[in-house]
This record gives sequence, structure tokens and C-alpha cells, in this order.
Amino acid sequence: MTTTAPSAPGTAPHPAPHRADPGTTARAAALAVALLVVVGVALALPVWPAGEDMGSTHYMGLLADNQPWNLLLFMAVPVVLAETLAVTELAVLFRPGVPRAVAALNRYAGLVAGVYFVGVVVYLLRHAVVPLTVGGGWRGWVDVVAVGAYLLGVVPLLGITLLESRVVGAGWDGRRRLAVHATLVGVFLVVAHVAMIAGMVDPAVAGWEPTHLMDDGATMPGMTH
Repeated sequence: MTTTAPSAPGTAPHPAPHRADPGTTARAAALAVALLVVVGVALALPVWPAGEDMGSTHYMGLLADNQPWNLLLFMAVPVVLAETLAVTELAVLFRPGVPRAVAALNRYAGLVAGVYFVGVVVYLLRHAVVPLTVGGGWRGWVDVVAVGAYLLGVVPLLGITLLESRVVGAGWDGRRRLAVHATLVGVFLVVAHVAMIAGMVDPAVAGWEPTHLMDDGATMPGMTH
């Protein structure tokens, strides 16, 4: 029989060291690989051709260019995923015996949304945000708000993906996980609608003055190209 030495007076016994859950580690590794692949693809993609410059915000210009692909990739896919999350979230929240198909749709939409939108953000940072910032191409504050709010959508969507993959909140009870999940869905809907509203505003109404750079370096007001 083995005995353990008594603890020193006034000291508590040392707790057992915490060990990482192998399942959580595996899920985190799989998610990291998926994100690296998406980021690599986004960085490898060339800039897509732009259409005629109508002087709108770059948010609207992005959706109008390269039809129908930009509209599908940058608006339709994220919105369909987000609306799927929102609709199925209501069923999960207010219907105790939600069908498995609805719960599965909610989960898989959440898994895909964050990974996909990371790729969108990386692509736009490389081909839009950085060039516009370096070249001074922003069309006033409303342009920055529209694009910035759109890109901020990655925060709640990636948070949902982390929840659904159990990389975050693996030890939470169902009530807490559902509350955080619903909050993140709401945050995404807010920033997405801010982006849409700001994106549809004419930058000139918000104080931006369009100019055209002439060959001699002079600027001509009232033109954008």
C-alpha cells in the first residue's frame, strides 16, 4: 500500500493538471487547415475586371462589376448562409422539438459561413482595401462605413463557426451556447444591413467631391474617370 505525504498546514492540495480534450484539438486543427486553404485560394485569385465607374460607393461598385459572379460570390452566398442561420435559429430558439434536419442545417450553415467569409475578407483586403487606402481612393466616410461594415461581418460569422465546430464553448451548456450563437447571428445582421444602407448612399450626398486626374497631374472636378 502506498501513502501520500500530508499537505503542509494551510495549503490546499494541488489540483490535477488540465488536459486538452483530444476532440477539441482535432477540431481546431481541422478548422485551421480549412482556413489556411481558403486564405491561400483567396490570395492566389487575381483581381477581377471592374466595370464602368459610376461614382457610387465601392461596395455597390463591387456588386455591380463582373456580373453575375461578384453578386453571387460577395452578396448571394453570404446572405443565403446568414438568412439560413437566422431562420433556422428562430426554430431552434422557439421550438423545443426542432426537427433534426433543421438543427443540422443551422449547424452546417454556421460551419461554412465563417470559413467562406474569411476568404472573402482576405480577397477584398488584398484587392480593394489596401489599394484604396494606399492610393487615397476612398469616396468619403460613407464609402469607408459601407466597406468596413461589410468586412466586419467576418467577426460574428467566424465566431459562429468556432462555436459550431466546438473549438470555442465545448464545455458550455446548451443554453449558453444557444444564447451566444443567437447574439452572433444578430450582430451579423446588424453590420450587414449597415453595409447595405451605407453602400446605397451616393458618396456625393455625404460630402465626397469626385475628381479626375489629368495627364499633367491636375484634377478636374465632377468626374471619377
